[in-house]
Amino acid sequence: MQNKNLLNNRNLLQRPKNPANLGPVGTQLSYVQPDSSFFSTSNSRSAEAKLKALTATGAKAISWLNLVNQDRAPENKLLLADRSTKNPVPPDAPAVNSVKKMLEEYKIRTTELPEEMKAYLLENKTLTAVPPVSDEIFITHIRKINSSYQNAIRWIGQEPWLSYYEQNNRNDIRGLYFINKDQNFKTDLENFPTLTPERKATISEWLVGMCNNQSGNIKACQREFSKLQEASKIVSYFNKYLPYAEKTYKDFFTVKPVRQELKWNSEKTKITQDFIMPSVLPIANWLKSNVEEEWKALNFQLLVNYIADNRTAPYIQFEAGVTPNVSGSTWNKITMDPNYSIDDFSTQWTIRHEFGHILGFPDCYLEFYNSKTKEMIYYTIEPDNLMCAWGGKLQQSHVLELQKAY
Repeated sequence: MQNKNLLNNRNLLQRPKNPANLGPVGTQLSYVQPDSSFFSTSNSRSAEAKLKALTATGAKAISWLNLVNQDRAPENKLLLADRSTKNPVPPDAPAVNSVKKMLEEYKIRTTELPEEMKAYLLENKTLTAVPPVSDEIFITHIRKINSSYQNAIRWIGQEPWLSYYEQNNRNDIRGLYFINKDQNFKTDLENFPTLTPERKATISEWLVGMCNNQSGNIKACQREFSKLQEASKIVSYFNKYLPYAEKTYKDFFTVKPVRQELKWNSEKTKITQDFIMPSVLPIANWLKSNVEEEWKALNFQLLVNYIADNRTAPYIQFEAGVTPNVSGSTWNKITMDPNYSIDDFSTQWTIRHEFGHILGFPDCYLEFYNSKTKEMIYYTIEPDNLMCAWGGKLQQSHVLELQKAY
């Protein structure tokens, strides 16, 4: 049986690796300078060093999973995810991550490992194609270890750009998000001086957040708001910053028209995107089938047209130990981790999402760094949106955006 683990396809690199024109993946079109202090201090790669045991265990867990699945029939393979898997992280319950939290979680997860698995994952016992525990127990713990591993390699990749991620709190749309959900907001805003201290604090936090969408300076927004005493001035504060908050929100869903190769049919029901032909046929079939299956809707179909390397069309490359991403000045390079099997829906869903960036869609989730707590804050905006949350799907809004942008 052919092994479809990407790691075995040695000739997948379409071109020499070139420096990405982006810092954080998939959301910016302008070059972002990494923190110079990151490269010049003795603490360089501090997270990578601290998380070394975690990443080593995670990489071994994926190798073990691949070995176990290697000769199994498709219906018997153990998967990291399937089509029912979802992972929305709503704005009112954001995920908080840090090196400290990852190390604490790793300790818990390795302690919970069955003794039969510890010798393989934490020591040097040779991996076997037959798990020493039941399939259910095996995949449950592999999934947990992989989740920690993914968080770790994402953090390591983000560490040079922490100053960017700290500034990214400017894009925190929770102020407008909560205001739009609150049925009493308009009335309470007009009667602000009479509200309870708790309600005042909540509304002021939302309004300051809207101001921050424009200024990027929370303290200045707080000072401006603290000077307001009359309800009419507070309403004016809201009206002043509402357009900036609405634009920030909208930008999470707006296509940047970066593609030159997109071609519509005359009815604008089919759109064709050129893509450089992967050198390995199973990868080419996998990419085309997954993208075309996802990017279709009523009276709409995206088609992937494979071409020879013309130096401008998008392409795919593989690099072990990275978070999948799209980079390049025109969002034309998809980078995937070759250690993950193309048979697993986790990999299939990822290429569907990453292809959205090729078309010019930004991520509709937010990550920003709190330097005081040394934590990364993360939340998704729409739980069922392909570009927002893991397990999300194509929405009619994606089709309308493509029709407007191209």
